[in-house]
Amino acid sequence: MRRHQSFGTVLIGKSVLIREGIAQILRAENFRVRASVSCAEELPKTVGSHQLLFLIVHTSDDFDLVVEQMELVRNQYPNGRIVIVADHYRPIEPDLSFQAGAAGYFVSAISRDAFVKSIELVMMGETVFPSAFLSSTLAAESGHQLKTAPVSEEPQAIFITGEDAEAPQLSPRETAILRCLIEGHSNKCIARRIDIAEATVKVHVKAILRKIRVQNRTQAAIWGLNNALLAQPANNNSLLSIVDANESLSNSAPMGAAIKRIGAP
Repeated sequence: MRRHQSFGTVLIGKSVLIREGIAQILRAENFRVRASVSCAEELPKTVGSHQLLFLIVHTSDDFDLVVEQMELVRNQYPNGRIVIVADHYRPIEPDLSFQAGAAGYFVSAISRDAFVKSIELVMMGETVFPSAFLSSTLAAESGHQLKTAPVSEEPQAIFITGEDAEAPQLSPRETAILRCLIEGHSNKCIARRIDIAEATVKVHVKAILRKIRVQNRTQAAIWGLNNALLAQPANNNSLLSIVDANESLSNSAPMGAAIKRIGAP
């Protein structure tokens, strides 16, 4: 919540309905929505200039308009972070967004929880793009580093993947702990809930991060949401009941249409 309040969020886009829906989600999660306008030219001077996150809502097939809005934002707020929220996935756009300096490209058909977690990652300095973009980039670069994002100059890119053909096998206890991470519980709280030592929780968390190949708890939570690893474990004697992922996410108001993962075309 502290990070939510340290950033001011600005919504830009022609669709008033989508902007209002996003603003409602953000305010419910204690984000500060500083402004909501149809284009960058309408940004009020009261927005400020410190730690701003711009969400550009993209609902047309003309991506040049998005790039134009990004340039206007960059000129006025060079330190601001920019995320594109598209109404549907267009294969060429993530690459164009990345090259233009965007910190993320989200599809509006995304669950509320995954959207909020992704925004938090961007506020932490990460870059969040669809898994399909990662696949196409790796194919194009043949395993070489992205020219537009040298490791020494840009934050590490975090690509949110969907269901994997070789999904990591988590134990029932690791799945229970992952569910707690999704709910935002601390190690101490997790230890109390499943009646194990806090040090043991730390060991399990490290094992989870290693197995699913992410770097921190927030990334693990998003991975769990996207990969639907919240099913009831095979061992019914598990100390913590795990709810079904579909039931869990169905209680979250979607931004557009229902979806189970980030990055699905």
